[in-house]
Amino acid sequence: MITLVPDEEQREIAKSVSDFLEKSVTIATVREQSLTPDGVSEDLWASYADLGWLALGVPEEVGGVGLGVAEEMLLFVELGRRLAPGPLRTTIMAARIAAAAGREDLVAELVSGERRAGIAVGDLVVDARPGDLLVVLTETTGSLVEVAATEPVDGVDPTTRVARATRGATAVDVDGPFLTVARIHAAAELLGVIEAVRDMSAFYAQTRQQFGVPIGTFQAVKHRCADMAVAAYAVRSQVAFAAVKFDAGEPDASFQAASAYALAARHAQKSTADNIQNHGGIGFTWEQDSHLFLKRAHLLSRLLGVLRDTYEVVLEPPRNDFI
Repeated sequence: MITLVPDEEQREIAKSVSDFLEKSVTIATVREQSLTPDGVSEDLWASYADLGWLALGVPEEVGGVGLGVAEEMLLFVELGRRLAPGPLRTTIMAARIAAAAGREDLVAELVSGERRAGIAVGDLVVDARPGDLLVVLTETTGSLVEVAATEPVDGVDPTTRVARATRGATAVDVDGPFLTVARIHAAAELLGVIEAVRDMSAFYAQTRQQFGVPIGTFQAVKHRCADMAVAAYAVRSQVAFAAVKFDAGEPDASFQAASAYALAARHAQKSTADNIQNHGGIGFTWEQDSHLFLKRAHLLSRLLGVLRDTYEVVLEPPRNDFI
């Protein structure tokens, strides 16, 4: 039975992801990985594949783990909390698209980590290298396109790679609600960002003192921390609801996913900015970590195209037969 409350197996998935990331993906690791050519080391990428994360939502009959979007949501919350490097979100989506098209050869390459995928965002691509696959999404279809060549450009998030790309042949083009799933994934990752900066601000508010008292006693700081806590609760509720709706095959899953993404994007951008304010002058420096969360929030809020398209889905709620 699918419920909003994670069961024991789901809690164990979230804990195992959290335990690995706590040991292997510290914020120092994120900074180090951002200096590598691909934004993630071969060893760390291989670990993601070995842990089965790339195959989590792929059906068992084509070599996946066979779990649902609800389990993937728990994974992405933890990835967002730690700013995990590497094209996880797009490679996981590419494996879903390949599986839906019956391309078991591509599925095997993707879930093993042998091949990676980036995503098209307007005229640019994110986390795509020559030889990778490129995820192209519409409201009703998902495509995988070969990447022939790339020309790097500056991006907002130093932990990701942005480029202009020369596209090759289309490897897969299949109908399906892939953009709905991508919105849930991105919303979950944004939730992890929100929860991380909420905890950062709360800790700093309790330990940093001014005029002989913790800064958390000051109304402005206290209210920002409270707003972040409320935002995290609201976003978690909507993201979980969207994931449950999708796994249950409910007709309003697309609407709930768009609502989750729009809500998460709005609150992630505000919470990460408030976190910088709560840290005062040090929060604006490169050495302090707050800016990394702000930049990831802005990247994720634009990763699936302009938010206006998501708002258009939200502004057309499903018909309620009870009204």
